[in-house]
Amino acid sequence: MPAIDSGTPSLIEVTDARSCLFEAAMAIYEAEIPRGEQKTRAEILASLAHPDVRFWAYVLRGDVVGLSILYAPRREGVMLLEYLAVAANAQGSGTGSALFTASLAASRVDPGALFLVEVDSEADTVDAGERAVRLKRKQFYRRLGCLEVAGFDYILPLENYGPAPKMKLLVLEVGEYDLDTARLKQAVSRIYQHVYACAPDDPRLAAMFEKLDERLTLK
Repeated sequence: MPAIDSGTPSLIEVTDARSCLFEAAMAIYEAEIPRGEQKTRAEILASLAHPDVRFWAYVLRGDVVGLSILYAPRREGVMLLEYLAVAANAQGSGTGSALFTASLAASRVDPGALFLVEVDSEADTVDAGERAVRLKRKQFYRRLGCLEVAGFDYILPLENYGPAPKMKLLVLEVGEYDLDTARLKQAVSRIYQHVYACAPDDPRLAAMFEKLDERLTLK
């Protein structure tokens, strides 16, 4: 394991489920990621062996304070931030922003890939407190340079713990304020197949993209 500076966080890749880093990161995952958006432990364990998935632990003074999981293939033209979470006692300190930036830089192998972030929608049927949490989460990513794909309702293909919440997609660093719909469809199709093990003709793909214009606004 790399030496850990006492005051500077270290980004450490986790590849072994027997590692204490894995268990500490999973404790944060299970506590901070909304239940309806979680994969099962078996699915997370399988991702450790996936050549295109990077599982990162963020370590400060010997303690895991955050984790991120990214799908980062070399030739698919897409990257996905599957999960990013920070321990409750480290939130509000800039840890999440630093983790986002560090894990993106460490994972990126295709500079031209479309980088996507899945976020839960504040337009879902939730109470005022949960709506505020979702808006805050979206604003967090906006401060990091992400824009929302306007008018696009993303269907998260997970139902491990009941129906998934309504979701939106954010896009990072495209240099424009609109996006080719065909490019997004190709990216989402690859995510469905390679991240969630869905069939290429999964009907949710067609449902998401029917009646959309050729270009989508980013806002």
